[in-house]
Order: sequence, then structure tokens, then C-alpha cells
Amino acid sequence: MLKFILIIAGLLIYCSLGAQDKLEKQAVAPSYDQLSGAEIIIRFQKYISSDQQRIIQKESRSAQLANQIDVLTNQFKKLDLQIEQNQEKHTSLNNDEKEKQRATVMSFLDLHLQSRQAIQQQIIIVKNKISKQKGVVNYITIGQVFVRDDSVGMLSFETDSIEKEMVISETQNRKEQQAQATLKRLKVDLMYAKQNLLLVDQLIRLNEEDIQLAMVLHGLSEGLLKLQENQQQVTGLIGNLYAFNRRITEDTAMISSLKVRMLNLEQFRKPTIKAVEEAEKRAEAAESELEFLKSPLAPHRIAYWVRFNLPKIGMILIGFLLVSMLIRWAVRKILNRMIKRKIGLERTERLETLKLASSSIITIIAVFIGVLVLLSEIGVNLTVVLGGAAAISLVIAFGAQSLVKDFFSGFMILFENQYRVGNVIKINSTIGTVENMSLRLTVLRDLEGVTHFFPHGQILEVSNLTHGWSRVEFDIGVSYNENVDEVITVLTDLSTELAADAKYGHLLIGEMEMCGLDKFADSAIVIKFLVKTQPMKQWIIKRELLRRIKNRFDELGIEIPFPHLTVYHRNAEKVIDAMQSKIESNFGKQ
Repeated sequence: MLKFILIIAGLLIYCSLGAQDKLEKQAVAPSYDQLSGAEIIIRFQKYISSDQQRIIQKESRSAQLANQIDVLTNQFKKLDLQIEQNQEKHTSLNNDEKEKQRATVMSFLDLHLQSRQAIQQQIIIVKNKISKQKGVVNYITIGQVFVRDDSVGMLSFETDSIEKEMVISETQNRKEQQAQATLKRLKVDLMYAKQNLLLVDQLIRLNEEDIQLAMVLHGLSEGLLKLQENQQQVTGLIGNLYAFNRRITEDTAMISSLKVRMLNLEQFRKPTIKAVEEAEKRAEAAESELEFLKSPLAPHRIAYWVRFNLPKIGMILIGFLLVSMLIRWAVRKILNRMIKRKIGLERTERLETLKLASSSIITIIAVFIGVLVLLSEIGVNLTVVLGGAAAISLVIAFGAQSLVKDFFSGFMILFENQYRVGNVIKINSTIGTVENMSLRLTVLRDLEGVTHFFPHGQILEVSNLTHGWSRVEFDIGVSYNENVDEVITVLTDLSTELAADAKYGHLLIGEMEMCGLDKFADSAIVIKFLVKTQPMKQWIIKRELLRRIKNRFDELGIEIPFPHLTVYHRNAEKVIDAMQSKIESNFGKQ
């Protein structure tokens, strides 16, 4: 009888496998590119219906396994109790047989527990598959699905922020608004396409897990069958061979069915990926078009800018140009009027310097304010610009310290009135006339006509030769044979005559300061006196007074010595005698 049952079970398994192979060949759907939406919906609804039936079957099978587990548990407890009683009675006749039965029951119990756990996991997976398949049907039906991303290693998806309000500015035309609405719609389509792809990937993963569990159940059923064949003594407790063969047949058929469904899902994934790629391309094209329409180079924006902004910018530029010219004119007018007043040469030179410096300062301020207004008119956020300017100023403070030092030093030179345009000054080791000066540098021209540019930060030492007033220092050398008092009187008279001269008198300040005999030189005695003059006039006075001194000394016969050397010998008489002897000997030879 047992052989007959095994032969029937083998025939059933063979027929089932052949039928499933045939079904697998016939059930694979054609390409999903060739199926309509209705056909896809019908196919997935069949999947849903089949999975719902599977849940009912699995729950029934789980209940049967639970009953069998209870029976096996009771049997195990009974055998275990009998073994303990035998041990207490010290009777080991039936213990070996009981222990073998207990081990067999334990093996059956373990296999049943594993089977029930696998079935419970299958029930959870099938319920998730039903939910995902309903999502695919909803997407094909109405185009909207809501996916909870509970997959691991699936397609990552980030929902685009497409619900932001569309701010319509006055520069937008109807075409730009339509492009923005189209982009929003295409992003929604892309989101739903990605969600549909995510559903398909989740279904594939769930089917893979379902197949693995079905194969586990198939292996467990085969294990139970082999165990039942080897242990017929407990057949009455756990069922018969026909039941185990039927389970193996069901598991084999389910594995084949799930493989067919996996092939269909993989085919369905290809057009789903293609749909996502096409949706991405459409969204990118729409976004590029919208960015172009929003860019400053868009035709409607250029037309709007030319029509409205360009006249404003032109008026602003003209206005700032006029204001700058007006301020310069007013400053120059005021300074020129102050210069025309007789307020002193020093004051005049300082005002001239302020005229040159104010011109550059006004230009810098006007350009800075004009640039800010233009940026504001163009649409640039001035808060960001000023913040960036603050950061740039820090960079300049550290990276261009010499430039900052030049401007600061120039400001202090003007503030302290150290020198002005027209002054003769000595900067470091260069002497010349100040031709021009700004906040950054001073332009100096020397007597040879060479122009020198000195950044204010590099000026280490400044000597102003014409600051306020000037002075000429005279060192007049005369012969040791002259009377010092008479010479001093002559020099004093010449200075008085020069002060009374209409041409040169107004260039002098006060009277001559006679210092007297200053030193004994090698070939002359030196008389020193000082003459105070107006700024920049010391060289005129010096040349004129030296000319008069030379002429007066020539008239009075006062000797202006040139350098000479007098040689003294200790034995002058012997030298003279020797020279005379030499001369006489020379004459005697002749």
C-alpha cells in the first residue's frame, strides 16, 4: 500500500511540474510596450485576486500547522514524561524506543514550526504585494499614487518642491507664466513616474522574498515527507503521505507561478524606467526653457528693460553727472573767491591744494553713490552688496595694507598742512617743487625737471623748505688783512639798501640779523648774517644780495681771498745759504 501511494505521489509531482513548465512558457506576457493600459490593469487585478486567495489558503494552512504543532507538543510531553517515569523506576527496557520516538516527534515539531513561521512571513509579504499592486493600478487608472518608501536599496527619490507659490513679477509675460505652469505639471508627472518605478522595484523585491520563502516551504515539505517515510510508526499522529505530497505539489506550483510573475514584472519595469527617463527629459527641457525666459537675455525682458529701466538709468547717470559737476563748480567757485581775497600766500597755496584733493574726493563719492543707485535700479540686493563690500574691505585691509596706508597718510598730510602744492620740499633724499598731490601720492619735480611720484605710505621723512617763511644764510669770507667792523658795516648797509628797494623790499621779512665774525678759515675770516624772506623768495634775495656784495667789495677794495697755502721752514737761513751757493756755482761754471 505504501508503495502504491508513493507511485501516485510521484506521478502527481511529475504531472504538476510538466504543467507548470508549460504554463510558464505560455503565461509570460508579451512586451508591456505592446499592452494597453486596460490589459495591464486586468493583469494586475488578477495578481491581486490570486494573492488574496493565497492569503486565505496560507491562513488555513497556518491553522492546520498550529493544530499539528499542538498535537506534536502533547505527544512530546507524553513521551518525555514516560521516559522520566521509567528512569525513576530504573526500568530501561522501553527507554531506548521511547527516546527514538521522542527524537522523531521533535524533528517533526521543528519542521512544522519552521513551516508555520515561513507561512506567516509569506502572508505579510503577500499583503504588501497586494498594496503595491493596487498602487500600480491606481497610477495607470488616475495617474496618482502615494508610496511609503519602506524598501531597502530601492530607487532613491526626493520629492521636488513643486508646491511653491509662483511669484509673477511685472516683467513676466504670458509665455513665461505658461512655461512655469507646464514645468510644474511635468514635475508632478515625473514624481508620479518615479513613484510608479519605486512600486515596481518594491514588487520585484517582495516577489524575490516570496519565492525564497516558497522554496523554503518546499524544502520543509520534502523533509517532512522523507521523515514520514522513515518513521511510519508516528503516521497516525502527523498525517499521511498523500497530504505531504499534495503540499509539495502546491509549493512547486507556487514557485513556478511566482517565477512567471517575476518575469512579467521585470518586463514591466523596462517601460516604467523609460517613462521616468522621458518624464525627466521633458521636465529638464521645460526647466531650461523657463530659465531662459527668466534670464536677462530673454527677448521680453530685454524689451521691458529697454522700455522702462534704460530711461531711468540714463536719467540717473545724467543726474549724477550734473550733480558732480555742480558740486565741483561750487567748490572751485568758493575756493577761487577765497583765493582772490588777500588772505596771504600760504593760505592761497593751501586752498589750491584743497581744490586738487577735493576734485578726486568728489569723484570717488559720486561714483560710489551712482554705482549703488544703478545696482538698486537693476534689481541687485544692496544689503548683499554692502555686506560683500564689508568683507572686501577686510580683505583689502589685510591684503592691500600699503594702499590703505597711502590714503591714511595722505589724509593726515592734508589735515596737518605739512606741505602744499607749490612748496619746495625734501622727501627722503629728493628735493623739488610740489606739482600735484592727492590722497594717495605726491608729485615732485626737481631742478633738472625730473618728476618723482611718492606714495604717501612710503614717505619716511619730509622737509618743507618754504613752510610759512624762508631764510637765507650768508657766510661771507674776507682777507685776514681787512677790518672786521668795516666789513660788517658795509654788509649792513647793503641789506638796508636792498630792503628799501621797491623791487626786492617786499620780499623781505624784518631786518637783517647780523651774527658777526663766525670762524677763522684757512685763508679767510667768515662773517655770518641771516635774512628772512617770503616763502620761495630766498633764492632771489640770495642771488641779488651776493651780486651787490661783490660789486661793493670791488669798489672799496675789500679782498675776497681765494684759498692759498703758506709754507714755513725751521732752518730757513741754512736753506737760503745753500740755495745761494748753488746759484753761484752755476754762474761760475758759465
